[in-house]
Amino acid sequence: MIRPRDKNRKHRQGVATVELAFVLPAFIALVLGAIEICQRLHVKQSAVVAAYEACRVATRPISDTADVRTHCELLLTQQKVQWNSIQIRNMTQAKNNLDSIATGDEIRIRITVPWTQNTISNYVIGDSGGTFQVNAHMLRE
Repeated sequence: MIRPRDKNRKHRQGVATVELAFVLPAFIALVLGAIEICQRLHVKQSAVVAAYEACRVATRPISDTADVRTHCELLLTQQKVQWNSIQIRNMTQAKNNLDSIATGDEIRIRITVPWTQNTISNYVIGDSGGTFQVNAHMLRE
């Protein structure tokens, strides 16, 4: 038996196009937002690891400020974290370097990173000029 052709078939194709026009932009925004959030998490975690590892280097008895800064910059460069600011501070003696540091002194490594230079776009989340800071604290051995 042959079925009669559906007269509304042409009109149904137009409905699918309109539905796609409504859903596709929302889907693309969702995907781009997820990519941007994952990239921000990666940048922040890279900075946390770099601060921790630099602080670990700073606790060694033979390390100085230049060694710590070089190690931290190397880790951040490997992870493509750009335009960062590294602060190395002896908290016990209130100095911004590791000169004349004693055993048991508290060391703080603070890394400040801007979002704008380290994400693909700022269109989805819209953070135009924000920065974040990570800190690591340890005692000198």
